[in-house]
Amino acid sequence: ALDPTQPDTKSYTKITGILVNAHYSSAEYIAVVGIGINALNPSPTTSLNAILAALSQKSPLNKNLPPLTLEKLLARILTTFESLYARFLRTGFDQHFFDLYYADWLHMDQIVTLEAEGGVRACIKGITSDYGLLVAEELGWEDRPTGKMWELQSDSNSFDFFRGLIKRKV
Repeated sequence: ALDPTQPDTKSYTKITGILVNAHYSSAEYIAVVGIGINALNPSPTTSLNAILAALSQKSPLNKNLPPLTLEKLLARILTTFESLYARFLRTGFDQHFFDLYYADWLHMDQIVTLEAEGGVRACIKGITSDYGLLVAEELGWEDRPTGKMWELQSDSNSFDFFRGLIKRKV
């Protein structure tokens, strides 16, 4: 989300996260989805309500926006998830899902250090279409692409994007 504490810059801050654990067994897919959202607490970064308040002050069209409630937020999330899930069952993870994913993804073209690969610098390029692995392109001299691509699995790597570091889980 745009950080309302820095209104003069296009500075983003993380206020939500999603983790999905999925596996296939006995001809059945099982997925557990966990979502965390900073809806009400403006610390340590910001919250959805703080963003609404900032929008309310900026634009006459948004004057008097009521603060969100957890009940309405949850209802909106679940109905949207239901619609996306129904589409996924029909089409799989098609280009529409890639477009939605990348539209709000902060990590595209982010430069990171691959600790397990000897401190190689790499540029995040997206995710794979088959298993959702993180795709990173190795950078060489003056951060020029070398052409070597890495596919990084979340099960064995920890992604610290605030520090620009990808390291092995221990």
